[in-house]
Amino acid sequence: MVLGRCSREISSLLRRGKRVQKFIEVEISVGEIMEIDKEVFKEAFLMLSRGTILENANIIFSEEKASFRCNSCGNRWDMEKAEEIIEREVGVEEEGGEMESPLHFMPELACALMRCPKCGSRDISVESGRDLSIKRVVAE
Repeated sequence: MVLGRCSREISSLLRRGKRVQKFIEVEISVGEIMEIDKEVFKEAFLMLSRGTILENANIIFSEEKASFRCNSCGNRWDMEKAEEIIEREVGVEEEGGEMESPLHFMPELACALMRCPKCGSRDISVESGRDLSIKRVVAE
């Protein structure tokens, strides 16, 4: 998954950079609920960009915060609130008796496990936080 996604982003940059001599810096926005290991993505990016105008570009990651919306009542909340809700409903007991949200292990389960904190509905949409995109580039 990482190699395929990385390859698509590199192809997109190369298509957009036809008049560019070389890329200096690439900022990649990663959604808060994306299951992307940033170090693995960076290594794949460096490997796949060898011999191109992207070679040696500095890779910077930024995070797109997750946002959820209830389709029944319109209430909105963030990942912190989502983790509280899920920990309370389906928390995983750790050693020592502390409860932990399973989102720590699989953040993409957020919509499947959560209810609206206002009305209790399970009809929930992710408004942001599940994308990976090129946010900014610096080129010569």
